Amino acid sequence: MKKTKNLWLMGAMALVVGMMAACGGGSGNNSTEAEAAALPTDGILGELPKAVAEYEAGEAAASAKYDELKKNDPEKAKGFWRDYLGQNISLKFKKETLPALGKALEGKEIPTELADGLPLKLDKNFTLDDGRNAQASGTFTADADNKTPVMRYQSVAYDSDGHAIDTGKGINFSNYPIAEGKQFTLSFFISVSDYDAARWARLQKIVIMDRESEAYKQAEEDIAANKKAFREKDKTE
Repeated sequence: MKKTKNLWLMGAMALVVGMMAACGGGSGNNSTEAEAAALPTDGILGELPKAVAEYEAGEAAASAKYDELKKNDPEKAKGFWRDYLGQNISLKFKKETLPALGKALEGKEIPTELADGLPLKLDKNFTLDDGRNAQASGTFTADADNKTPVMRYQSVAYDSDGHAIDTGKGINFSNYPIAEGKQFTLSFFISVSDYDAARWARLQKIVIMDRESEAYKQAEEDIAANKKAFREKDKTE
């Protein structure tokens, strides 16, 4: 199984390298491309964050090259874009690379914590399946009752620097009444984007908390600020 996963990864990363080479020579954001290439691959999510970052940087570089060519030679620009689209880079990445990288993560556990004060007991850390879906499970403690704001409980992923990365779905359990020992599950789909790939590459844990808590509000602000900073940097460089 491990050998098969390694073969998938080798093919997936070869595709990403090819995509980056196809965009060479443009006036894209060289800083973004360099940052993507430098992302670590020894974290919980392995090659996934770097592959996404490089793919997004390649797409941006191709778009920038097209815009540059269009200023001086519209016909050449059309030819470049036609050739680029003909390589089916986006389709191959979404249909081949991402599934292969997801498959390689199957069974990986993400350290999971409960915020203080929640009437929950964690039975299983968030664990990834072969499609980048992670699920955690647990039970309600004796402190839980029908007044427990269970629908407010959500999860937040954090990197090794303590920065919030993304939020997951709310809690799911089998009908009321809430009682001690009743099981619940939480889901978290790992959706990596260009602006948060660097944080996903350093994923450290997922914390389950109340979305009305200060910690959750701060996490949302951190996520939004990170996205804004990435977009503004992309415009200025």
